[in-house]
Amino acid sequence: MAKKPVAKKTTKAKPAAKRKMAKTSTVEKMTGGIVVGGNVNVKGDMVVGTQYKDLSQRVAQIATPAEFIARAQEVQAQIAALKQQPELAPAQVRRLELVEADVKETVEEAQKEKPVGQRISETLASAKETMDKISAGVKSAVGLGVVLGGLGQAALKLFGG
Repeated sequence: MAKKPVAKKTTKAKPAAKRKMAKTSTVEKMTGGIVVGGNVNVKGDMVVGTQYKDLSQRVAQIATPAEFIARAQEVQAQIAALKQQPELAPAQVRRLELVEADVKETVEEAQKEKPVGQRISETLASAKETMDKISAGVKSAVGLGVVLGGLGQAALKLFGG
């Protein structure tokens, strides 16, 4: 017996599913940002924004002169690390050295028996202004400017002004 030929059903091909693109959020006023996908190989020190955020939070919680001095010394270490970046221009390194000297001066003042809060605050305000000038060319300096401003506020709170 011969089999009857079976008619093939014809179906419309389903349209190919449209590829959904991942939604990306936009960041307003993002300057100097780098969006990276995949592996990142860094030679040398890499300064990450969260380092400054953590330090800024610890600065906001300063309650004693000893804590103030410890945080100021942390800022000194961050500035020293920032100075080691090879892409810095000599003028930027000089400005960082000025900021470093200002922070050192505030530590010395804070260690005195009767520190003058206004002097510490003004010195840190000057250091912040200098750091803000540097941050136009060195984006990793932006966070340190914020931390210096926080130290100035903490100095007024602790030592009076």
